[in-house]
Amino acid sequence: MLFQNYIGEFFSLISAILWALAVIMFKKTGESISPVALNPFKNVLAQILFFITILVLGEPLLQPFDPMGINGFSYSDYTRLIISGIVGIGIADLIFFKSLNIIGAGFAAIVDTMYSPSVIIFAYFMLGERLTLLQLSGAGLVIAAILFASFRFQHVMASKRELRYGVFLGVLALALMGFGIVLVKPVLNKLPMDFGVQMWVAGFRLLPGAIFSLIIFLWVSRTRDLITPFYNKKIWFPLVGSSILGTFLGLSCWLIGMTFTTASIASILNQTATIFILLFAWIFLKEPISLRRIFAVFMAMCGVTLVILG
Repeated sequence: MLFQNYIGEFFSLISAILWALAVIMFKKTGESISPVALNPFKNVLAQILFFITILVLGEPLLQPFDPMGINGFSYSDYTRLIISGIVGIGIADLIFFKSLNIIGAGFAAIVDTMYSPSVIIFAYFMLGERLTLLQLSGAGLVIAAILFASFRFQHVMASKRELRYGVFLGVLALALMGFGIVLVKPVLNKLPMDFGVQMWVAGFRLLPGAIFSLIIFLWVSRTRDLITPFYNKKIWFPLVGSSILGTFLGLSCWLIGMTFTTASIASILNQTATIFILLFAWIFLKEPISLRRIFAVFMAMCGVTLVILG
């Protein structure tokens, strides 16, 4: 009974953990594979896995249509899913990767704290969501923990002008992600307790994002150069593993979490992925741990507790 009351919060946290594991594996491939090639690869692979999952679960490729959106999906529902996929996955990911290349991973971790505030702001204006004082305090603790853990680890090689441009792109990408998430929330609110339908929605939302990233990949003139790194067999395990963990399983848990709790609460719990990345980097990549990072993890977990209990 207790689990049913917090199913959204549980899957939002699991999504953050899966994405953090995926990021650690992406690090092993990111130096040799361009984001322009990496983005469509992970999207298309996850799309195939969603397609197989939908077939195994016996779900139709197109859900029943209902103009009123009561006993099926309306034109508005389909439109929201398509726009959310293009904006939140196809466009936002590319912009964020560009920002990452400019400002580096350390500073990107700081910029990434704009994720949950952007969702909270859009949810406030578009959905009328409100947070309790306890939940706002928890959100503040999570963001403060990430800033505290990340600030001394930034290493920016860019000029001040490039840095401003990179930060602008990062904030824009996270704002687009937030908009795409909030845009699709009304569709998620109508989903039944049916795992098959939930997986169909996750796969359908990913589809326009995958198509968009493929178009960008094919549009780039140096496509052959982008493909060459894939011939290295050593990168395939982390490449496939990160795509499955982050884009397929992570997106699945994200959608379930977003379905069963508010967009604001889910985004705060998703934000803890940054803290898990710090932990997993220490465990799997042997990156140094410090009292600052340990204290940041403690702060973040206290914040998560306040968000859930609030």
